[in-house]
Amino acid sequence: MLGWNDIKQRYRRSVLGPFWITLSVGVFILVLGVIYSKIFKVDLENYMPFLALGYVLWSFISQTVIESCGAFQEGERIIKQIRLPYSMYVFRVVWRNFLVLMHTIVIFVPIAIIFSVKPGLGAVLAIPGLILLYVNLLWVSVVLSILCARYRDLLQIVATCVQIMLFATPIMWPVETLGPAHIIAEINPLFHVLDIVRAPLLGKQTELLSWAVSGGLAVFGSILALLLLRRTVRRIVFWL
Repeated sequence: MLGWNDIKQRYRRSVLGPFWITLSVGVFILVLGVIYSKIFKVDLENYMPFLALGYVLWSFISQTVIESCGAFQEGERIIKQIRLPYSMYVFRVVWRNFLVLMHTIVIFVPIAIIFSVKPGLGAVLAIPGLILLYVNLLWVSVVLSILCARYRDLLQIVATCVQIMLFATPIMWPVETLGPAHIIAEINPLFHVLDIVRAPLLGKQTELLSWAVSGGLAVFGSILALLLLRRTVRRIVFWL
């Protein structure tokens, strides 16, 4: 309910509402796709769907991570008046950005039609991939929201790391262009989390390693987040 309300308040009295984001992201992908396909010497037919999915998913990840740093500060007035589970304020941020993802990922539909992308029945695997991505963002957001409530300067560090990871993750550059140096992508957990959603929609086979890494992160990360939340649950209100 809080997530839906945030979207409504953000785009009140707007003609296109949240679809302004869809439009801006679509223009960005179109321009970047034409330019970077020439730089990486990749066919536009293969590069544009790759970039579209990668950038849309990355926008979901990056916005969720950055906004989660202020999840408790955003709900400060409610926290100090009503006793509710602290996880609710974090889930609010993740759900809000998931709603934005749902109306920006539609950009991929016309691109898939224009460039003849045929994912086939394998596209169904994108659903469990998206669930794993969501779960991983939940525990990351819980951890960051707690740490940033305690250490306010951490927000700037997180924002810088997000900018760096945009270029260190195969979002705008295909792994194939690295040749033997593809190990750079393999050791990046963000690549695996993205790949389990992107690869099935592109009609490609997802590596078993990507599923293992994403699942392992979801399990161990969730345990870490629960332990950290349990340890700090009585202190958070005093950090606000």
